[in-house]
Amino acid sequence: MRKLIAFVFIVFSLISYSFHIMPDGFEKRIDNGQGYQEFYFPNNGLETLRYKFSVSPGSDIRGDMSKWVEFYPKILTVKPGETGLLKVFAKAPKEVEAGEFGFHLDSSMISVPNIKKGGTGIESNVGIRINASLEMIGYVGNLNPDILIESYKIYEENGKTKLEIALKNPSSKRGVEFGIQVKGKNNTAVRRTLGRIYQNEMKKITLDLDGMKKNHPYEIELFEDINYTTIKKIKI
Repeated sequence: MRKLIAFVFIVFSLISYSFHIMPDGFEKRIDNGQGYQEFYFPNNGLETLRYKFSVSPGSDIRGDMSKWVEFYPKILTVKPGETGLLKVFAKAPKEVEAGEFGFHLDSSMISVPNIKKGGTGIESNVGIRINASLEMIGYVGNLNPDILIESYKIYEENGKTKLEIALKNPSSKRGVEFGIQVKGKNNTAVRRTLGRIYQNEMKKITLDLDGMKKNHPYEIELFEDINYTTIKKIKI
């Protein structure tokens, strides 16, 4: 019985203190005064959450922009059922060359004391604290997202309709967080986010077109995931 109680407590703690952030990327130009992004932290749990934020350098595969980043607030408290707001702004120095840069947005959970019933004192929340470090990426220069469709085919396999598509990022200076949406007859659509395609990278992707027959698809759209902008559309 004790094992069961412990298991339930751990699951409850994970639900109460789960980490949510929207959006989960930055993807802003940072040399023209528009490097601003708002991040939302919904609290779907039962306890008040308190985050402490900081920034640290990004990965070595791109330039570091952590010293150019400002954010507010440093500490964010979010009550159950509410959504907290973090504002982040970055601006690169004028002498920086065009290219991609990154930083880590670090957050740690701080215990929020509760007042005991009857007002006799305070007690700390006990639970699993989740610390997170997400790499955020910005860029310098007029580097619009671009993805080339090298080839594609739609076929059926084991009773399922599939899209096989080969893509290339022609840029030597900027990667793209992207996704694919396929529209079909009878108001059917399949939309998938597919992560990052790096500079000069080629990808071959196969998607299940659930709910579609082979002759249903009529449009393929490539979109930038973080900013929800269309990169390219083609008619099938």
